[in-house]
Amino acid sequence: MTSLEDLYEVWSRDSELRETLRKSLEPRGTEWLFELFASLEPRAGDVLVDVGCRDAQHAIRLVREHELRGYAVDPLPLHVEQAKAAAVAAGVDLNVLESRIEALPFDDASVDWIWCRDVLVHTDVPRGLAECARVLRPRGRMLAYVTLATEQLEPRERSLLVAATALVPESLDAASVEAAATAAGLDEIAAHRLDGEWREHMIEDGGWDASESLLTLSRLQRQEDALVAEYGATAVEALRGGQLWGIYQMIGKLCPTVYVWERRG
Repeated sequence: MTSLEDLYEVWSRDSELRETLRKSLEPRGTEWLFELFASLEPRAGDVLVDVGCRDAQHAIRLVREHELRGYAVDPLPLHVEQAKAAAVAAGVDLNVLESRIEALPFDDASVDWIWCRDVLVHTDVPRGLAECARVLRPRGRMLAYVTLATEQLEPRERSLLVAATALVPESLDAASVEAAATAAGLDEIAAHRLDGEWREHMIEDGGWDASESLLTLSRLQRQEDALVAEYGATAVEALRGGQLWGIYQMIGKLCPTVYVWERRG
């Protein structure tokens, strides 16, 4: 344990350490995910499914850049409408379907690629990955971005996030996700643990203001009762969870992770 004397001695001469930490580590941003997909060498005409597509911007880009046959799947009618409109506006031939990852509307061994970003934490991962494995062809691949809890996330913090942002508790655990993939017949090709890297990039390029998130959290806390009375507890908790998400990534309580899995042949 650090003594009081040691603490103030260190603080009196930590300028060099602080200066070191002011230097950028040249963090990769979200573009890296598309670079990673390209490095896997998809071929023109391959079938891609974007599971949990939201507004289908990722599916549209992937289909266009790699000349793929694309499907975009989402369980929310609002997202399906947005995805269809976006595909029409982009002039991209993309089939948009309303469905969940746990029950994909595709034949066995009919898909070459699955793209799955920010989805698994909201799902029954064993069922969802089993479905992905079912529809993938042998040696077909799945690229999944998922934010996982670390040992630093305290139980009450975990419970808050689960309740506020519609998470499935087990789906936050790396061991559970990896075991589910293995059981489904998906072999791990790579696992990239990003920690706070994307958030660093967002701050450095001006895409995200961490101080704004902290201000929002402080203001929410100081007038929580009034906000709940006006907007409802669900809205307040959802906002709190969303603001904490990025902060927790930066301080090591959450770890964004990218898996590349291959369907066992």
